[in-house]
Amino acid sequence: MIDRLLAYAGLALGLVNGVFLLRHYVRDRPSLRVEPIHPDTYQWWLRLPPGEYQGQQTRRYGFLPYIDVTNRGLRRVSLSSWRLCVRTRGLRRIELKPMNITEPIWQGERITKVFPVLGQKSPLYSGSTVVESGCGVSGVSYYVYECYGGQGWDPRIKGDRIHADVVVTDVFGGVSRTRFSFALKDLAFVEKFIEGITEIHRDKAGDPAGSGDAAT
Repeated sequence: MIDRLLAYAGLALGLVNGVFLLRHYVRDRPSLRVEPIHPDTYQWWLRLPPGEYQGQQTRRYGFLPYIDVTNRGLRRVSLSSWRLCVRTRGLRRIELKPMNITEPIWQGERITKVFPVLGQKSPLYSGSTVVESGCGVSGVSYYVYECYGGQGWDPRIKGDRIHADVVVTDVFGGVSRTRFSFALKDLAFVEKFIEGITEIHRDKAGDPAGSGDAAT
């Protein structure tokens, strides 16, 4: 009888200990928040020069979000990915990976400002994606979407804007997403802002989306 009571007491103690450990884990776990920086000033999409794939002309689009990721949890965490999810006119969901670019440089009349590229090391920025508790990391990211065939593969455009989700995943598997609104920006302007942006070729972005039909 006593052995049975001791066994029950040990089980109960283990359950209580597990509840406390779970409580501390939930309380202390990282909590990421993703936001656009100056959404009325930055967050651009642009029409890139057409490409070619299997004898067909492709349509190419660039996306430049300026992303801020803050950690509201009590445990530091590292980012494992930050991707852009775009919806096409045909309601397909396209997930894009970021691409390396030279640091954006704004040449003003009085000042020159160099922007960090998220996760990319440079002489001015560490490129670290470790987010301490109560702190954040930020930077520009660049994505290219290329398609061919029917217009149903084009991104959904409302007016001159494209709405897409920035999805950030941390090393513990936590996922945070925020809808960004991208305004159309003139390619000539962006080329002055980011050197060589049109020279990023398809072999770095992967095969384009699309099909050989002409359906919309």
